[in-house]
Amino acid sequence: MNILKNKIALVTGSTRGIGRAIALRYAQEGASVIVNGLQSMDAAESVVKEIKDQGGSAIAVMGDVSVPEGVDHVIEKALEAYKRIDIVVCNVGKHEVFNALDTSLEDWEKMIRLNLTSTFLTCKKAAEVMKKQKYGKIITISSKMGMVGLGGSSAYCTAKAGVVMLTKVLGIELAEHGILVNGIAPGVTETQPTFDVFVRDPEIEVRMKKRTPLNRIGRPEEMAAAAVFLASDDSSYVNGTTLVVDGGWIANSDYY
Repeated sequence: MNILKNKIALVTGSTRGIGRAIALRYAQEGASVIVNGLQSMDAAESVVKEIKDQGGSAIAVMGDVSVPEGVDHVIEKALEAYKRIDIVVCNVGKHEVFNALDTSLEDWEKMIRLNLTSTFLTCKKAAEVMKKQKYGKIITISSKMGMVGLGGSSAYCTAKAGVVMLTKVLGIELAEHGILVNGIAPGVTETQPTFDVFVRDPEIEVRMKKRTPLNRIGRPEEMAAAAVFLASDDSSYVNGTTLVVDGGWIANSDYY
């Protein structure tokens, strides 16, 4: 359908998992994509190659978007290549398990920086560009864990809850500039970190599926479909909200 034809999209943390799925789907819908990663240029170039092999346009830009200079670098390279940025997906994040009382200040600040500060910095820099254009779509990626508590994840849950609130506030502040800000809160999704947890403790997979009314784990492509909607003109009256894509996990009060 090419509903993102001629759009320029930056997807942070898009070398694997949900970010990769969003980058690929955006390209399929006609967008030119800036693929961002931190640790592996090979992984970023692999996504770019897949997009180009399908007839799309993409570049890879490495950079740490949890620090201002990293965000500046990524945005500058995107503008050098494509002159504007229409869509930004803030996908960088990481989940590590720490009980609250055992969490060091260093670990706490690391989780906040990776999951919340990275989103704030990316949104802020992207908004500067989009204000000049008088148009833009910013999409944050939080988590169902930013809406419900989960023991062992105090820092992560707090950071993702912050992303949900940041999305609301930016939706208010940026609307007058033609910029819409919305988010996606994925449920348990088929990514490598999820598989690693299931390998360590298969019972967790059983419990997660049982808690989910659809009785299965989500797919990255399903998160990408939501990201397409929020990036498209079909969401022209959606602003400051977070779309939960979790198979009904949060809605289910029957905790087995």
